[in-house]
Amino acid sequence: MTKLPKLPAAYKKFLKTHDGETEYIFDDIDGWRFFTTEELTEIIRIDRQKVMNIHQLQAFAKSVQDHVGEETEDQDGEPYALERLAAGLAIGDNNGDVVFLDPKDSYSVWLFHHDGADVERLADSFQEWLEMAEPVEFEDDEDDDDEEAESEED
Repeated sequence: MTKLPKLPAAYKKFLKTHDGETEYIFDDIDGWRFFTTEELTEIIRIDRQKVMNIHQLQAFAKSVQDHVGEETEDQDGEPYALERLAAGLAIGDNNGDVVFLDPKDSYSVWLFHHDGADVERLADSFQEWLEMAEPVEFEDDEDDDDEEAESEED
């Protein structure tokens, strides 16, 4: 297995029990999903670049740099250096946007909006984010269960 970079204690503790079967609701938005340890180390392709999943922001930052220059902006319109974005550690997603830890800001939790290439600070730490989020277990669709029961009766 490929070695993961330095991670904050609260996130490492989370990874030990996280099996990918839980999503979260945060700020009344559902679909927040976190990668498992295995998913973090998978090699993925972004804009013809192969990177380990946890380092996917390196590829996004390079693509953004090719189009807009050396920086993007945060939710307040303040500059956010692409070098800083490239150092971010991707830990999950929400509808294609990348949830990441910013090691240059005490591993605060951020969201990279892939459509606008801007970033949004979500919490000061992963532990703080977890305390504000509501876990939601995946459940089987009841309609699927009903269809299976009907086909068994036939």
